[in-house]
Amino acid sequence: MLSIVIPTDSGENTLFQKSLLGFENHPKVEILPIGQQEGTSRAERLNMGFHKTKGELVLFHHPRSFLPPEAINHLIELSCKKVPEICWGGFLHQFDKEHMFLRLVSWYSNSIRFRRKGIVYLDHCIFFDRRLWKTDLKIQYIFEDTELSLEFCKISWPILLPYPAITSAHRFEKNGIMKQLVLNQILKLGYFLKIPSSFLYSLYQR
Repeated sequence: MLSIVIPTDSGENTLFQKSLLGFENHPKVEILPIGQQEGTSRAERLNMGFHKTKGELVLFHHPRSFLPPEAINHLIELSCKKVPEICWGGFLHQFDKEHMFLRLVSWYSNSIRFRRKGIVYLDHCIFFDRRLWKTDLKIQYIFEDTELSLEFCKISWPILLPYPAITSAHRFEKNGIMKQLVLNQILKLGYFLKIPSSFLYSLYQR
């Protein structure tokens, strides 16, 4: 079985719902939306979602991303193997808007951060064999996907599957592309300097 966990937020329930069309009653799929009423931070919601899953393969589906049916069908096939290999990874990052800098962000995310550093952000839609989960995510408000990647990389390197994870560019549209790019770099520096995640998250939300 494939278990799909979605850490939903208010206003984020459009793109992921399109991914799940036709899979709601699939015998080999369980869908577990986890809302803010069940956990304040995304890390809490992902922890809670994982512990509710029954499938051998788990997909953490970003609420503002869309996966084509072929991507989910591929994961279903992986989950149904009699002796599945222990693997994890994500899908090709792509924004739902066209812009030179957005294409650059996606290229860096796919080619550098994912392939060379082994860091898979949630908007790649992270999938993993449940045997990889050794301990719950730390309760922090941002970069919990980086922490998850660092733990999984201790066991195996992530696989980048050739299906697009099409992610909303709403923050870039709302804040301006250059401003959002600068903010993202500030947040990464703050994470590296171990600034409290609650403060970094408040900057991100602004």
